[in-house]
Amino acid sequence: MSVDFMKLLTELGLTPTETRVYLSSLKIGPTSVQEIAKRAKLSRTATYDVIAALQDRGLMSTFDRGKKKFFAAEEPERAVAYFKTRVADLTERIDMFSRSLEEMKMLAGGERPVVRFFEGREALYALFSDLVSQHPQELLELANIDVVYEGLDQNVLLDARKALDDSRVKIKMLHRGELRNPRKNAEYCRLLPEFGDFSGEIWIYENRVAFVEFMGKMVTVIIESRIFADMARVLFNAAWAVCRADPYRRNK
Repeated sequence: MSVDFMKLLTELGLTPTETRVYLSSLKIGPTSVQEIAKRAKLSRTATYDVIAALQDRGLMSTFDRGKKKFFAAEEPERAVAYFKTRVADLTERIDMFSRSLEEMKMLAGGERPVVRFFEGREALYALFSDLVSQHPQELLELANIDVVYEGLDQNVLLDARKALDDSRVKIKMLHRGELRNPRKNAEYCRLLPEFGDFSGEIWIYENRVAFVEFMGKMVTVIIESRIFADMARVLFNAAWAVCRADPYRRNK
């Protein structure tokens, strides 16, 4: 089977001109730079530069014969040894790069959202655990309370709530449905029916927006993004202002 050495050596890391000079020199044997340039179809100046690069790689050598300088390609075994060394060096550098990924991520400009997904009963505990870990001063909630209590054991909810010290967090809730076990330090406002129906909850705290679905298997999605959290906070505050404008719906 005929091997395309031009393609092979280029894929192994030599430039096309380096490959042409190396193969040309290998085929014609020790000779002058003029002959190599002619065979490789390069200028004499360019050929000198390429030969210097190949010498740095140990793939070409030079010697004097009388008053004339000769250049010669090293044997193919030397090329194999060079490429093996390159592979070993690259492997070591890739390993170093892999170990430094977290440090490198810190150099990246702009915030990139982090999304975490939880299912089942542990989804609720994961949500409260994340909330507590952030030590928020404010928690904004949008909730359909009837759906929450239909899809969740009340004792499970009360147990999960124990992780949060309500006295240290300012809580506002826009809600659909009847209030159950209201928190002492929270503010509530009932949403107008014409705003539309929904089944679940949205929590906004610190740089998080959390979505909770109670229909079927409970699902929690926590998005960690200051930009998303700020946008959600603006929308919540706008709805809160509309809701609180009607005295009948305050603390309902």
